[in-house]
Amino acid sequence: MKRERGYQRAHLRAPFFEPVLFGDEGHVHKARAVNISEGGILLDELPEFPSSDCVPLMIKLPTYPYFKNFSLLKMQTFSLDLFPSKVIRAQAQMVRRVGVTTDVDDVFQPRFGIQFLNVGEVERRTISEYVSVFSSNLIYLQMLIDSWNTDEDIRLKTRALADILGYKEHTKVAELRHRVTADYRSLQWL
Repeated sequence: MKRERGYQRAHLRAPFFEPVLFGDEGHVHKARAVNISEGGILLDELPEFPSSDCVPLMIKLPTYPYFKNFSLLKMQTFSLDLFPSKVIRAQAQMVRRVGVTTDVDDVFQPRFGIQFLNVGEVERRTISEYVSVFSSNLIYLQMLIDSWNTDEDIRLKTRALADILGYKEHTKVAELRHRVTADYRSLQWL
């Protein structure tokens, strides 16, 4: 009997906009992450990723608190440096490449779906906790955006939380709403 899942993905994922280091032929390379889950990570801003079966990589995963109980002042003065980051080391392999780079059109940078092959249980729980907390904070950010016209404190809190979660470049609230909604849908669905 086939068991139905409550969501389409094997693992929930969350936005993750930090650099990732990986090794290839004795060299260390840096890529930018787009999102992360217990099963793997999506990378971009690199032209190629090694096609070998086992690539070592290292991730510095921040530890976010739940922001729903933070005051405006506490959000505005928040510093991620005050919270410990966790370093995740894993073996991984490319399982998917999205986008094609050609000689004619180098503006399209491919994205690489990377599957974790060897991740310890502690590291897996750390990633799971990151995804859970980020998801909760993303839902709270959506609630703040939906309350945008309530008062000035809500608008300031929305901007502060958006900056903390990595949405600094979205200056218009409509842009921010669109990006946050897309990221929220992406947590569970393909």
